[in-house]
Order: sequence, then structure tokens, then C-alpha cells
Amino acid sequence: MYTKDLRLERKKRAMDIGSNELRECTINKILEKQDRESRWAFDVQVAREQPELIYYWPKYRSTLWTLLLLADLKAPFNNRQIDRSLHLVTDLIFDKTTKIFSLGTGHFPFPCLNGNILYLHFYFKKPYTKTIDSTITFFNSYQRFDDGDYKTPKSFPYYSNTACYGKHTCYWGVISLLRGLSFIPKSQRTKNAKYLLEKCIDFILCHEVCFSSHKKEELIHSDIGALSFPNLVKADYLEILWLLARERIKDRKLSRALKLLQSKMNDNGYWELERPVPNLIVSMGRKGFTNEFITERAHEVLDYYKHY
Repeated sequence: MYTKDLRLERKKRAMDIGSNELRECTINKILEKQDRESRWAFDVQVAREQPELIYYWPKYRSTLWTLLLLADLKAPFNNRQIDRSLHLVTDLIFDKTTKIFSLGTGHFPFPCLNGNILYLHFYFKKPYTKTIDSTITFFNSYQRFDDGDYKTPKSFPYYSNTACYGKHTCYWGVISLLRGLSFIPKSQRTKNAKYLLEKCIDFILCHEVCFSSHKKEELIHSDIGALSFPNLVKADYLEILWLLARERIKDRKLSRALKLLQSKMNDNGYWELERPVPNLIVSMGRKGFTNEFITERAHEVLDYYKHY
């Protein structure tokens, strides 16, 4: 006779089999949609009018976003199709003057973009390079962690970029940097990478993962409390907990977010997709329906923190 824990473990193994089959099928569908030039959703008009954005637009569907989707799906590290696409993106958007990744003047310096590139680079097991080192060095020097009292300067490097560096530093940008830094193998983490990672984690703990530091009972943003997959720009509290678990962070300030996650599990041990990402190259599920990838990640988090 099985105990409750054994029955749950058996159910989770069945979930793993189902999610792995769905993962493989989804990755294959995505790769089939790639064109002969190793691109997804290539837009001729964008290429003509704004060539620096050819792998960024259309948003959530083009090459950069599809690479992020593949990484979140745990695609294979050594796939030639993916490697070619990643080289296309990084070669185009690396700014040799500032030595970071850039889309031109918009949102410069762009922590979400640079964090996402770091994530792709290290998820797909690429070597530590001067390009990567200069990016980490830049953001260790200039990334802000303000909590409502910053006046954005017009001078370098912020250039009145209030979207990323307003009174309150953009929370999504900090999380994107954390994601990228977390995938650097510990043996390759430089002093700058360690310092920047620590600052990102401290800022997140100050907000108890997803809550306002000023109005303690409120979420820092309504979107952060809605479970989503993939997490391209706007992370949810589950992704943040997942990243903190990767970094072996245990702190009482995680407790409210963990309770929120537990409260969203249904009677069958699944979690639902609450905030679908629009315009993906393939659908990742329907709002209000159980989602295997969210469920997989939620179980990983709760398994890590179950004795905490």
C-alpha cells in the first residue's frame, strides 16, 4: 500500500514523462519553422527600415525570442541550427564602442537584452569570451538598484532612460541579469560576475521575490503574480524562485512567494497558465489550462524548499 508521499512521487514521474515528450515535440516544431538563413519570423520591412532590429521584431516571435523559448524548453546544447541562429544575433547586436549588446539608442543600456544574451550564451554552453566579460564588467559598474528615489541623468550611460533606470530600477531588468549570471558555470564566474549576481539577489530579497518594498502587501507589478511560460522579459514569481533555488538561496524573505506558489497548485498537483505570452512561434498553452512546463518548474522549486 502506497503512502501519500509515494503516490505523489509516482504522479510526478508520470508528469516528467509527459513533459519530456511534449518538450521534444515542441522543440522539433520550432526548428522546423526556421528558414534557410537560420532565422525565425524574418520581416523584410523591418530588415529594410531598421536592420538593427531584424532579430528582435516581430516581438516574441523573431529569432532572439525563439532562442529564449528554446532555452526555457531545455533544448539540446549542441544543435547546429540553434548555434547558427545564436551567432547571427550576437554578431549583429554587439556594440564595439560601448562593448555591450545594444539595439541602438532605445533603452540604452538595456539590462533585459544583455541578461538574455548572457542566458543564451551560457545555457548553450558557449565559452567565456572578451565580449561576455566586457558586458558583465559594464553592468557591474553601471547597473542601478534604486527603490523609488533616483533621478535619471541625461549623461552617459543612462541618457534619460527612465524605462530601465527611473525612480525605481526596472525589476525585469534585474531579473534578466540574474538569469544570465546564474547560468555561468561557477568555475567561470569572475569577481565582477559574483558582485553583480550578489547585488541582483539582494535587490530581489529586498522585495521578498515579488512584493513592493513600500506597500508590503502589494505585488511589485500585477504581471509578476501571474504564472507564465516562457519567461522572456516579464518574469513571474515562479521563475524568480527557480533562479534563487539554482543559486541555493535560502532566506525567510522567500516564504510569502513560496506560499503563493503552493496556493496555486490544483488537486491533481498541476499549475495553470495564467498569463500566456502572445505571438510566440508556437503556442505554449492556453490560459486557465494546466501547463506541464510551469508544473515541472514549480515542483523543482518546492522540492528544493520542502524542508525549509
